[in-house]
Amino acid sequence: MGEFEEVVDRISRSLRLNPADPHSYSMHSALAFAHFFAGRYTEALSWAEMAVREKPSYLLAACIVPASFALAGRRDAEKAIARVRELDPGLRLSNLNNLTPIGRPEDFAKWEEGLRLAGLPE
Repeated sequence: MGEFEEVVDRISRSLRLNPADPHSYSMHSALAFAHFFAGRYTEALSWAEMAVREKPSYLLAACIVPASFALAGRRDAEKAIARVRELDPGLRLSNLNNLTPIGRPEDFAKWEEGLRLAGLPE
């Protein structure tokens, strides 16, 4: 609900308390989303790439990568969106809201815009 610093603090603490968590990729993805929604695209990209390295098939993390690239103005977005399309060929902007609930409409709109700029089809 817009309290991104609190999210980052809580998830970071959780990761410190359980560094061997086999599902840490989901926590890294959550950190990526928090940084992304806060407008820190480089940090979002770093966490999302870590999550993707840990679990290459994790679509949510894969979707933060091209959106972060695009909103940071980096060219790598097209290659990253190609990976998203490999993971889910049917994913479109029109059905993006089915992927995961995003609490605030402005956060969803930012994510959608990043993916649009990266080349996800309507």
